[in-house]
Amino acid sequence: MNRGRRSAVGKTKVSIRVLFSEKDYEALENIAELERTDISTLVRRAVARHFFMPDNGNGIKHSG
Repeated sequence: MNRGRRSAVGKTKVSIRVLFSEKDYEALENIAELERTDISTLVRRAVARHFFMPDNGNGIKHSG
């Protein structure tokens, strides 16, 4: 059984650099501390949510 998270979604890996304002970075530090994680995990989670989650996640269609 594999343990831990996968290192990359695809076969090839790329590295990115993300620049935040100091104020935004401090806010991320506070969020990470509250969630007992680190900033890179927050960024990875946000990227995954943006690119890999469906737009309409709940599948409920509202008729208007």
